[in-house]
Amino acid sequence: MRWQQRYKIFEQQGVNAYILDLRNNPGGLLNGGIEIARLWLDSGSIVYTFDRRGVLDDFVADGSALTDAPLVLLVNEGTASASEILAGALQDNRRAQLVGNTTFGKGLIQSLFDLSDGSGLVVTVAKYKTPANHDINRSGIRPDKTVPLAAITRDQMGTANDTQYQAAIDILKQSTVMASAP
Repeated sequence: MRWQQRYKIFEQQGVNAYILDLRNNPGGLLNGGIEIARLWLDSGSIVYTFDRRGVLDDFVADGSALTDAPLVLLVNEGTASASEILAGALQDNRRAQLVGNTTFGKGLIQSLFDLSDGSGLVVTVAKYKTPANHDINRSGIRPDKTVPLAAITRDQMGTANDTQYQAAIDILKQSTVMASAP
């Protein structure tokens, strides 16, 4: 089911806030992170790519977000690459608050070159920076609220045993109350 269809169902059910769990999400393709950021942002920069000579590209939100409802992202040291780009874009554009632990710090663009002997060579050709010019590589994205998480099972994620999830709910309760105040 597409995001837009799922959102309509949520809207019909009265959902008024969201938690996006990016914990242990190793990312994926740059374009995927950019497209998900565009679902949450009306406008603004998403990520910059830099090489040794300067800015290569600036990816921006250029449409209409699905919703402006409060949003919290859960992140940890397993959140990497395109997931970090998404987290950094939503944090820097003040679209979402991040809860959890500092992300992995995978902010490099690498190209693979095949060599004639069948081996390959990986070369770093550029790096990513967030809209606020934060270099993701090695330092990661710091959450707005650091919340440690004790070892829990997969079945305990999103439950009362998940301290990061509970912290996200607390933030959203405060945001929703403030948003509906006169």
